[in-house]
Amino acid sequence: MSDDRAVYKHSDFARFYRGGFTGLDGRYQGMKVYTCKTLKRILELRESTLRATNELFDVYDETGKVDVKEKNNE
Repeated sequence: MSDDRAVYKHSDFARFYRGGFTGLDGRYQGMKVYTCKTLKRILELRESTLRATNELFDVYDETGKVDVKEKNNE
């Protein structure tokens, strides 16, 4: 089983990076975990990451892992 992964973004750059999840307050090489306010934006980023890296990341909210397929069909 692989470690939890997260998408990171530096405040000075538009590019996104992947790395191990160190918590919402944690830092990954000076970058913060990228968070979104809407599921639509999260899904757009998820698809973009899949096309670029062939890796599909999980989506979490304050209650835990989100079943994206179920939420996307609502």
